[in-house]
Amino acid sequence: MKDKIVVFDSGLGGLNIYKTLTNKHPNENYIYFADELYLPYGTKSVEFLKQRIRSIIEYFKDAKAIVIACNTASSIYRLLDLNYPNVYEIIDVTSQYAYNTSRNKKIGVIATDLTIELGMYQDALNKLNAKVFPLKYSELVDFIEGKDQYSEEEYLRIVNESLKDKFSFFKDSDIDSLICGCTHFGYLIDEYKKHLTVSNYVIS
Repeated sequence: MKDKIVVFDSGLGGLNIYKTLTNKHPNENYIYFADELYLPYGTKSVEFLKQRIRSIIEYFKDAKAIVIACNTASSIYRLLDLNYPNVYEIIDVTSQYAYNTSRNKKIGVIATDLTIELGMYQDALNKLNAKVFPLKYSELVDFIEGKDQYSEEEYLRIVNESLKDKFSFFKDSDIDSLICGCTHFGYLIDEYKKHLTVSNYVIS
C-alpha cells in the first residue's frame, strides 16, 4: 500500500481527477475507489458521512497519498479530527484558482445540497473577498450517473430542461466564473454554456 496513490469518490465523477493525475504522473501506482454503495454522498447525513469518510481514510492510511476526489467528502473531511499529511482535499485549491482567474471576483458555485449547506466553498471564497453565489444541485449527480437509462437525445433534453430552470438563479448575479463543485459536474460543461455566459468554468 505504501507505493499506492488512492483516489476516491462516491462514483464516477472523480475519474476526472484520476485521469489528470495519471497523465501528469504516469509512473505512479494508483487505486481508484468508487464508493457506489453510498452514491451520492451529497444526500446523506453529516454524521453518516463522517463515519464513512473516516473509515475509508483509515483503511487506506498507509498509502503514499489519498486524494479525496469529491467535494462533499472534502467538506466532511474538514470537519473531522484527522491529521494525515498524505491526505489531499480539493476545496481550497479550487477556490483559490477560481479567485485568481476571475476578473470581477463574483463566483458561482454549483454543488451537491450538502456541500452547499456545509458552506466550505462559501467560507474559502469569502476569505478571499469574493462574492459567492451558491446553488444546490444534487439532482445533477443522478442525471450523470443515470445517463445510460436514456437515449442521447432524451438525456440532453432532460438535462437542459433542468439547467434552464436551475441556472435562472444566476440571472442577475454578474458572475464571470462558475465552480463545478462536484467532480461529476465537469462532464456537462458544453450544456452549461447553453444557459449561462461566463468566461471561466472551474472543474474540481
